[in-house]
Amino acid sequence: MSSSSPDPLQACESAARAGGRVLQEWVGRFKATAKGPCDLVTEADHASQAEVRRILLEAFPTHGFVGEEGEGGRAPLPPGVPGHSGSGTRWIVDPLDGTTNYVHGFPAYCVSIALADGDTLLVAAIYDPLRDECFTASRGGGARLNGEPIAAPTVETAAEAVAAVSFPAQVAADSPAVADFLAVLPHTHAMRRTGSTALNLAYVACGRLHAFWVRRICCWDAAAGILIAREAGCVVGPFRGGPTALPLDDPGFIAASSGRLYEEFRGILG
Repeated sequence: MSSSSPDPLQACESAARAGGRVLQEWVGRFKATAKGPCDLVTEADHASQAEVRRILLEAFPTHGFVGEEGEGGRAPLPPGVPGHSGSGTRWIVDPLDGTTNYVHGFPAYCVSIALADGDTLLVAAIYDPLRDECFTASRGGGARLNGEPIAAPTVETAAEAVAAVSFPAQVAADSPAVADFLAVLPHTHAMRRTGSTALNLAYVACGRLHAFWVRRICCWDAAAGILIAREAGCVVGPFRGGPTALPLDDPGFIAASSGRLYEEFRGILG
């Protein structure tokens, strides 16, 4: 890379912060519409994604782009479908993770951006505009919060852990998500549901949470957080068997602040 080439991590952070500024500019003047039952989208989502896309593709015009709000008028593919996360070297972007929180004024939402090559995550940024907190990571370069290194604490048992869970937009009483929650609940120190997968992973990375799991999630919700958590020393892996690498087309996983805690959660949820 020449000295004049843009730095991917710097571009990633700049784009995340710019997307966050757009979100705050829209507070109080957006309209929300439904993508599906209990699943909202706002003008702010689209405006944030447009600004993020502009910054990233001006810096890296040959890179692909996968955003929650689609591309070229086309809706993105759902998780579990080949091609959901795109291919090659591309940016994976959630311009507003936690839209329902944003719409209702609940202070847990962010912009989430990752650069991936295949299933390999290269750089990432998660920006919370309310707290002015930007979590960043590069592959092999560690994780940071507003430029300062972060590392997950060594919490080794579920009884010590504050854990988070992500539920789908619609949850029936007899759904597997509820069964998972009830299975884990008696074992943990405390349980939380923030409504933002990206923030859950960032918080595991810095020790505000100690574990998080989700069985079905979109790549843009999770990609940045997976890299940040791993670079902070967390274990992020599948529910059972197989390699530790996660397919970005269908990234269900358990994240935990230590290997022992990961194995305990995998035993409960497997």
